[in-house]
Amino acid sequence: LLALMLIVAGHATADLAEGLVVYFTFDNVKGKTIVDDSGNGLDADIIANTDIVDGKYGKAIRITAVGADCVNVPAADELKISGEITMAAWINQDSWATDGQWFDKNCHNGGEHSSYGLGAFQSGKNFNMFLGTGNSRPTLNSPHAMDTKKWLHVVGTYDGSTMKVYVDGEVAAEKDEKFDFKGTNDQDLRIGCSKDRPNYTFENGSIDEAAVWRRALSEAEIQEIANEGFLAVSPLDKVATTWGSIKRKAGTY
Repeated sequence: LLALMLIVAGHATADLAEGLVVYFTFDNVKGKTIVDDSGNGLDADIIANTDIVDGKYGKAIRITAVGADCVNVPAADELKISGEITMAAWINQDSWATDGQWFDKNCHNGGEHSSYGLGAFQSGKNFNMFLGTGNSRPTLNSPHAMDTKKWLHVVGTYDGSTMKVYVDGEVAAEKDEKFDFKGTNDQDLRIGCSKDRPNYTFENGSIDEAAVWRRALSEAEIQEIANEGFLAVSPLDKVATTWGSIKRKAGTY
């Protein structure tokens, strides 16, 4: 099996490649295409006026205005997730004046019953995590004031019984609710906006190190990522079954 180890704090405490669906460092950009650093080939398209700027580590995307700005990952079977999920990213907002989604797989436009998404609503005062069941959309909606002009590590997880949102490695909101999660619609995945819903664009915000897993990361894994960052192991040869070239993503913004 191909193994992609994301090693944290210089030691391998967990194989973060397990269940990894898509991962964007935003450092590998070719024209209007952002390369998927997971090795799964789910490259994304830069939409409208989205900029590439300095990020928490290396480069990041910046959503410049309400409208079409964001990143689009075209629909693929790999993006259909059920049972468990983790969505994680570093985010930085100038001012919380609007609602904004960091991840959105058609949570609001007819596909919400088989969707997944994560964002901040009510001008950054609430977390919202959306998941589908096939015929409903369970939601974690919890008050939590978000800082401005500061990089924050945000994570949403569901393990089959509890929805949780973490900020900088600490649980900020949670809701016990058992349901059969099905994020299996045929829609694209948006990062930084909601398709056809410009009022949910993460306006004047930056996003770095965006990733989705088809499992719920443990609290220990999340804390290590938030506190230490990633050491990414990149494939030397996409055809080979060995991986190499350890790269530390260094520097802060």
